[in-house]
Amino acid sequence: MEPVRILVADDNRLLLAITKDALETQGFQVVTVGSGMDVYREVLERRPHLILLDIMMPEVDGIEICKNLKRNPATQKIVIVIHSAKRDMDLMDLAYEAGAEGFIMKSNQIEEMVDRIREIVKEKIRPASA
Repeated sequence: MEPVRILVADDNRLLLAITKDALETQGFQVVTVGSGMDVYREVLERRPHLILLDIMMPEVDGIEICKNLKRNPATQKIVIVIHSAKRDMDLMDLAYEAGAEGFIMKSNQIEEMVDRIREIVKEKIRPASA
């Protein structure tokens, strides 16, 4: 079985490096990008199964990227998880309205984030019946 491909988009380079290492340790294939426009390029090139997407990104914010990817038939099946430091219910609602399948709060507990990603992969990408 091929590894699950994850695209992590965040403008915080340290967080990108930590997240990439943590996810690769779990067997995921990970590509990172630091700006909104890079997300589109990498999605078309790499065809990730899941995108972990920061809301506050240079050029294009995560909500807009999510909406655009979900509108496009070529990318609408990619699982998108919004990743944000803001604890804001309105923001969570916006993320789900844009088509996101998950919302993860940023924290210093990288293990919690990795566990949540594993749950989402099991539920949305690799169901038990598959």
